[in-house]
Amino acid sequence: MPRLTCTAKRSESAAVVIEAAKALMVEVGFGAMSMRQLANRAGLLPGSLYHHVSSKQELLLMVILDVLEERDKAWRRVPRRKHLQEELKSFITFVLAWQLANPADSKILQHEQRHLDAPLQAWLSQRPDRLSAYLPGLLRKSQQQGVLGDLDVDSMVAAIMALLGTADALRRNSVHWLPAQLESHFLHMVLRLLDVKRHDNAFIALSPASTQLAS
Repeated sequence: MPRLTCTAKRSESAAVVIEAAKALMVEVGFGAMSMRQLANRAGLLPGSLYHHVSSKQELLLMVILDVLEERDKAWRRVPRRKHLQEELKSFITFVLAWQLANPADSKILQHEQRHLDAPLQAWLSQRPDRLSAYLPGLLRKSQQQGVLGDLDVDSMVAAIMALLGTADALRRNSVHWLPAQLESHFLHMVLRLLDVKRHDNAFIALSPASTQLAS
């Protein structure tokens, strides 16, 4: 079990270490980052760094927890919706907006989390994460209501999150993808992936622009 306290209770120095680690991970990657580099970036002596973190693995976990906690705070402020399509739209809109507003944090979750060793991965998987838990819960509830058919929820969640992970590439490769267009595109793709049209007569009518983008 890692010896971590919640982000809100960490010292100011620990917060400085976390922010310095985030910056280095984005610049050089977790694998290439050294603890000496981190101490220099945080303005600490190398020996002093170990008062805040016991190892490089614990440091990575601290950074990931900080990112997840801040993302959860933002997600808790988003109102819940009544219908599947509205909830999916709200979820997709939030994820895309969060990616855009927090590119460094998004990159860390997408590329650095895999460097955690197996025990810490297992520990992290047991941590409550409102955003990560929301989508499988929504899909299972929709199955119970007969809106969705017989699908493998875990595989579908992985596919949806992988799909949303391509948003940055679309933003980089074309100046024509405005935020509203990306939202419509990904909503359309997710609804097609879930085959909502077949199971739900209340299927959202997409705009001609979004249909053209998705084709």
